[in-house]
Amino acid sequence: MEKRVLILHAPFGSGHGAAAKAIAQAFQKKYPEIKVESVDVLDFAFEVFKQILPWGFVYITAKFPLLYKWFYDFYNHSYTYKLLDSASDIILERSSFAKFLKEYNPDFIISTNPLPMHLVSKTKEKNIIDILSANVCTDFGFHYFWYNKDVNYYFVSTQEIKKAFINHGVLEPAVKITGIPISSKFSNLQVEKNKIIEGLGFDRAKPVLLIIGGRIAYKKLIKVIDGIREKDKSIQIILVAGRDKLLEENLEKSHLQNDESVKVFGFVENIEKYMAIADLIVTKAGGLTVAECLALGLPLFINDIIPGQEGDNVKYLEKYGAGIKAYSVKKSTDCILKLLSNKEQLMEMKKNCLKIAKPKAAEDLADYVAFVLQKGN
Repeated sequence: MEKRVLILHAPFGSGHGAAAKAIAQAFQKKYPEIKVESVDVLDFAFEVFKQILPWGFVYITAKFPLLYKWFYDFYNHSYTYKLLDSASDIILERSSFAKFLKEYNPDFIISTNPLPMHLVSKTKEKNIIDILSANVCTDFGFHYFWYNKDVNYYFVSTQEIKKAFINHGVLEPAVKITGIPISSKFSNLQVEKNKIIEGLGFDRAKPVLLIIGGRIAYKKLIKVIDGIREKDKSIQIILVAGRDKLLEENLEKSHLQNDESVKVFGFVENIEKYMAIADLIVTKAGGLTVAECLALGLPLFINDIIPGQEGDNVKYLEKYGAGIKAYSVKKSTDCILKLLSNKEQLMEMKKNCLKIAKPKAAEDLADYVAFVLQKGN
């Protein structure tokens, strides 16, 4: 009889969806006989909530980060269930989610966000379903949001998070250290580095700095780049604005367009190729981003964070010597210059990245779920 796996995610940041996609691809590659469906749970909510909830998350984290940090810390406790209950009730009321679960009838449910699994728990309470399930923790720090009394398994990134779950009453065999699921393109990367560097018009002998937009204000970014170029013109810079259209437009109008050692891009599909040729990356500290950089042995420089889970991720990077943070323009400029001029330190950081990387996390997760399904437990 055909086995079915349901992967649930929610659009609070891009990482949860990316992790879900990576898991689905791993099943498709290794276990094509298992039917897999990946679903955004907000597709089952009223349209107004589908639009407002993700927007609210982005708005609060961008405009009121300290408020977000307060919520993050306040709900790192058992009463987090009250908040999740409220959100779940909003989605489940007059929703077709429970009906979808019954019709799809999965043998195993995987969630890359705490909210979807709480929805599943609510359906269990109403005796609608009772299915094997797992939460996939997509950061490098523990938060009570991830704990759920109805979940059978947890897939986590570190031994520290495993210990935290055990301290909250989860049985040791139920917590698997697989790492954070990332796309296979970050682990099976075969690129001609010299060809990419030359295609950019860069010099193979000079250092390459990759800067990803997202949490960097345009004016601050220009100051950092100007500071770097003023003190060391050998540094070559790749700027990727991502989905930030305003940042992309401002960069394209800036004086940087006249600098042959600076290349500006908007959203790119093949970001892994630029990561592969970079000596250092300036980026945000999202769990998926960190896991991708670690898999490629790419040291991280974090110049700003969303207080909360990203703070946990930075602590993890610093603990193992794989990343550095600095928030002021002067400190950022000085730190980047120091790192790129010290090849021995960069090489040590690259080695540290690879030591803690888990590039096969998605496949390892799929392997375990397939094992459980085959075993029939």
